[in-house]
Amino acid sequence: MVEPGLKLFVDESSNRGRQYPTDVGTIDLLFVRPNGDMVVIELKRFRGSDEVVGQISRYIGWIKHHVAYDKNVYGVIITHQYDSKLKYAVEGNEKLTLKYYRIHIEFVDEAQVKSQQ
Repeated sequence: MVEPGLKLFVDESSNRGRQYPTDVGTIDLLFVRPNGDMVVIELKRFRGSDEVVGQISRYIGWIKHHVAYDKNVYGVIITHQYDSKLKYAVEGNEKLTLKYYRIHIEFVDEAQVKSQQ
């Protein structure tokens, strides 16, 4: 849903790209594009901060050096709240993208749930 064609990365040791361990921290999600370029995704559940730009840049650098080698590595920060500092920090790096999410919860009665089965 973040980008068409992304596939979850799996390394030669069968480590999957969800909570991917590195020497510089744990990457929330790590994907591969159809062309082989890699995408690091950092999820921020709480208020975004431009500090996350340093964090995701560290992950991008590590992946570039240890996993991607000659492929490009991009970063996507996903948060739910607008933060102008984060916006400008991301705009300063062409390999970073900022996306937002919304969560919608709807309360329904039993009859509505049964009718959807």
